[in-house]
Amino acid sequence: MTNYTVDTLELGPFTTESGELISNLKLRYEHVGLKGQPLVVVCHALTGNHLTYGTNDQPGWWRGIIDGGYMPINDYQFLTFNVIGSPYGSSSALTDADFPQTLTLRDIVRAIEIGIETLGFEHINILIGGSLGGMQAIELLYNRKFNVDKAVILAATDKTSSYSRAFNEIARQAIHLDPKNGMSIARQLGFLTYRSSKSYDKRFSPDQVVAYQKHQGDKFMNHFDYACYLTLLDVLDSHDVDRGRDDVDEVFRNLDTKVMTMGFTDDLLYPDDLVRAVGERFKFHKHFFVPDNVGHDGFLLNFNDWAPNLYHFLKVYKIKRK
Repeated sequence: MTNYTVDTLELGPFTTESGELISNLKLRYEHVGLKGQPLVVVCHALTGNHLTYGTNDQPGWWRGIIDGGYMPINDYQFLTFNVIGSPYGSSSALTDADFPQTLTLRDIVRAIEIGIETLGFEHINILIGGSLGGMQAIELLYNRKFNVDKAVILAATDKTSSYSRAFNEIARQAIHLDPKNGMSIARQLGFLTYRSSKSYDKRFSPDQVVAYQKHQGDKFMNHFDYACYLTLLDVLDSHDVDRGRDDVDEVFRNLDTKVMTMGFTDDLLYPDDLVRAVGERFKFHKHFFVPDNVGHDGFLLNFNDWAPNLYHFLKVYKIKRK
């Protein structure tokens, strides 16, 4: 494999938005590809990790996009950071007994920006993420720490919806009642919002779906730390690019970044029209709608249904200005 690295950066003291201190910020990351090729920064979703590409024995969560030819490994280099608060190697409640009680999306994005700078990158050719990853991309674009040629925002909006926050609160209550079994319930609840009713009816009988839900919940309960999950739910709920700002539209209109948004049919959490509305705030924008019936998780599945749009967007050099 070409230049495959998984490592952890130790970046020293880091103060969060709430004023809490991480004494030695740790960021786990994956880098794959040849340096000198266009840089793709990939931002992962809520319970994802930094292993975008992975290995032959343990393929990453977007390996199919890369090896499928939509973003060929020989054409790009890929960089993904595990967000702080997550249980996969970056600073979190698992690594630091005094980990902050309050963490926001802006905190995890600022940490990622420090990581990118530390690795010596000054320019991002392609910035891409889905769901919580798309929210990170929006915040990175606003911060303007790096020039970004193209950005791809999948199944994400400019703020976390009230509908999503309501489900997150039920998940919290379940975990607080019983951290272990509550995690199973929280995951089962989450799965109902990630997939559409049509996809469930197509895949399961009424009896099968009960066993499937329990399987997903128990698997998650046994491998994801409950304190980390509570942290990440807070991060998700904190997302609002306009919070405390009155210049977001001006900033986005003045960016030369070409932005593609993509919405998925039957996405309960982030409907297509709201995803499109994010892109319309930028000067250069293309939007695609994916008419499958999986729902919100479409950006992690059925690549052949939507990745050709990604491939085309990355190959087009001129996008009409609004």
